[in-house]
Amino acid sequence: MEQLLPIVLVIVAVILTIILSVVGVQIILVLTEVKRTLQKINTTLDEAQAKINTIVAPLQNLGGLATGIQTGIKVFESFTGWLTSRKDGSKRK
Repeated sequence: MEQLLPIVLVIVAVILTIILSVVGVQIILVLTEVKRTLQKINTTLDEAQAKINTIVAPLQNLGGLATGIQTGIKVFESFTGWLTSRKDGSKRK
């Protein structure tokens, strides 16, 4: 009986070591697969962002064009208002 206990403990320790080693290897494999997947997702998101930027850039230019046109119209309105006020002022004299 005294000889049996150390043998059982050694066998249990060996089995636990093997099981934990296998679990550790599996965890490493899963983590490497997760890393690859995240890299692919990152690449896909970078490509999508580049495509979106190529679509959005012309639209931003259109916004700038619209702002420029609005400013031009305001300048024109101010100029015509100034001409009208000058015309009215010269008629009154």
